[in-house]
Amino acid sequence: MANEKAPETPQKQRKRLAVKEDTLLIAVIKRYFKYAGAALAIWGFGYTQLSPAWILLGLVGIVWKEKHQKLQQKKIEISQQAAKNEKEAILARVEDLPSWVFFPDVERAEWMNKIIDQMWPFIGDYVQQLLMTSVQKTVQDSASIMGSFKFVNIDLGDIPPRIGGVKVYTEKVKRDEIYMDLDIIYSSDCEIEVKIKGISAGIKDLQLHGTVRVIMKPLISQSPFFGGLSVFFLNNPSIDFNLTNLANALDLPGLSDMLHTIIQENIANIMVLPNRIVVEMAKGVQITKLKFPQPDGVMRIHVLEAKELKKADISLTGKGKSDPYSVIRVGANKFKTPVINNSIAPQWNSVFETIIDERDGQFMDIEVRDEDTGGKDDKLGTVSVELSPVADKGTIDNWLPLENVKSGKLHLRLVWLYLSKDPLILNKSLQSNKNDSSGALGHDLSSCILMVSLDSARELPRTKKMAEPSPYVTINVGQKTETSNIVNDSTEPRWEQGFRFLVHDPNFQTVDLKVFDKKSDKSLGELSFPLKNLLTAPDLEVDRFFPLKKAEGNSEISVRFALRVLTTEQSPEWSQETENLMSPTADAQETNVDEGVTPISKPKVSQVSSDPNAGIKPATAPTNIGPIVSEKSGNVKGQIIPPAKSPGPARESEVRQRNTSTSGSLQGSHGVGRIQLTLRYSMQRGKLMVVVHKCTGLLACDKDNFSDPYVKMYLLPDKSSSSKRKTKVVNNNLNPTFDETFEYSITTQEMKEKQLEVTVKNDTSLFSSSQKELGVVIINLANMDVVKATTEWYDLCPEEMTKKETDI
Repeated sequence: MANEKAPETPQKQRKRLAVKEDTLLIAVIKRYFKYAGAALAIWGFGYTQLSPAWILLGLVGIVWKEKHQKLQQKKIEISQQAAKNEKEAILARVEDLPSWVFFPDVERAEWMNKIIDQMWPFIGDYVQQLLMTSVQKTVQDSASIMGSFKFVNIDLGDIPPRIGGVKVYTEKVKRDEIYMDLDIIYSSDCEIEVKIKGISAGIKDLQLHGTVRVIMKPLISQSPFFGGLSVFFLNNPSIDFNLTNLANALDLPGLSDMLHTIIQENIANIMVLPNRIVVEMAKGVQITKLKFPQPDGVMRIHVLEAKELKKADISLTGKGKSDPYSVIRVGANKFKTPVINNSIAPQWNSVFETIIDERDGQFMDIEVRDEDTGGKDDKLGTVSVELSPVADKGTIDNWLPLENVKSGKLHLRLVWLYLSKDPLILNKSLQSNKNDSSGALGHDLSSCILMVSLDSARELPRTKKMAEPSPYVTINVGQKTETSNIVNDSTEPRWEQGFRFLVHDPNFQTVDLKVFDKKSDKSLGELSFPLKNLLTAPDLEVDRFFPLKKAEGNSEISVRFALRVLTTEQSPEWSQETENLMSPTADAQETNVDEGVTPISKPKVSQVSSDPNAGIKPATAPTNIGPIVSEKSGNVKGQIIPPAKSPGPARESEVRQRNTSTSGSLQGSHGVGRIQLTLRYSMQRGKLMVVVHKCTGLLACDKDNFSDPYVKMYLLPDKSSSSKRKTKVVNNNLNPTFDETFEYSITTQEMKEKQLEVTVKNDTSLFSSSQKELGVVIINLANMDVVKATTEWYDLCPEEMTKKETDI
């Protein structure tokens, strides 16, 4: 047959026999020198008259090492055989299997393993390029001793990774997303050689096992039928490998442990939650939202105490103790309790807080260790806790038995905290933290989570030689500081990164942003934003351009701040948060991009009307950051509202809301402009809070076709100075941004008889003939919902129209 091999010629057979004899001869010579060296070493011990105990100690070490190497090699062979053919590998080692044992192909995706097997050489080339570029630089920056780290040779071998099982979620998922977990088993015959400070070291037989989650969202009605792909490890994968070259010859445990730690941490920094790899599959998808989605919640971990621990340190009297501590790992986060010396029943009373991105399928691993100052710390047991039951129950307080040891228990108290957009819950959360049973630790507990979305900057200053800077941003909240990526050679960088911070009390804390130039290490500007400003913002969010202080020129930075209050109470409204992952298009529904506040769904506009009952009604506010749906009367369609100091709608569209249409009118139904306000009543303080956000489409009154607008308010019918409120003046702007908050002390009964008069005026000199009144709107507070905050756009009316309707 065509597939049968031709018989070998006698010449080829003689050649193969000669090669085989040469190989056997080399093995004999190596064995001879090995035994000769051992005999020479024994003779040396006898010649120097050393104690025979040294020989026995050396023999014990050699026997232990050979046994350990054989055991390790056997594990590698079994693992590699299982990677090639799992069924045959198991059947070869198990006899008399019961009849009900079988190997189903359901949910095993063998077709995918065959595809990976065929694609493996091409995947190897891609991984080689990734290691040579991204990973190599990350390792070099991880520690000063690794500055000379370099990959010399990368060969991933012939054994591809294997998908052991596939799980597709059908419950607790939305209609426009697919969640899938893949059990990845990688037991390879790879060889990777690295060089550190001129010393060559190698890694072979790399083994990796972990669960990878793949999210396909949002689902769309065009090829490839999903807009984005997110890939990440739910938990830290287990990694093992053998060292070669000088590292294996020296057999230094410290170097091996350091390499294990570095590789583990670098994988965690790339694709272990909260880090993830996101791929854009369709145009118009907002990748930033896929990379930095809102987390599921925050878990508070109380590691209280342990008992009946193993005695790892044995004394001469036979009585021993341990020096225990615990290491907690949740995703890429790692925490450590203090060490309690000489105790097998330690009391740590430590508390940690960690942000949980995906509660389903994620685990918390706790390892109890015994600290040894002169060597490797001994393991006293492990515990693995699934996070989903903790989120369902809210609080779990149990003694958990330690695994992989004969005795030992660990006392844990886990509290799940939900994310709320209601600022009224903050005081209750602060009081609960103050009264926490853990005593002094309660003062360090968090009451909120702050999410910072760093988008871009513009008009950053150049250096004295007019060279473009390489900017990066440091963000500081409390004792935690995060650093953004570096954008090389740009005065208008785009970072598009997200950061999260746990906040103790937003009433007194601020978030500080500083922009630096990597080339000169000089500051390009800074921003300090008080978190208390978010408590009066709609949905506790602010998203706009901020002017940079201590910066040359008109430098601005685009940031979104979102605050969520941590609470043990659960509300269905918080769990049903909607997302808009697709950028709005020109043919979409009527939209109006608002960069100052959270979008509101279909708000109703209160205009000056003869109806005395005309007032404002609360609007439901979805949590997605996207376009604000405008009222029909405004007839605004996809228009970009430029902030103060904006170079124009086209520029704003490029930076703030990319791929968005900018057609439409902003002057309102009366042609004199519009104003955006937020009204909220605080029951605890007994005050009406009015936030003046911005105006758009105002009339030009000055000779240079601009105006100098400001806003003045009265709480009618009182027009005295005590009722007057006034914003700052924004010079030379027809689309000013104010973002100022004002308060009125008033009861809910008094509000039924009050009206809020809001007037936009042009700041003029005493003898100027320019128009002073730009527009006015009167809001009836009788029907205002005192529970919810309401953000709406109002059409300004000419002052003459207001007077006529008032006379009527």
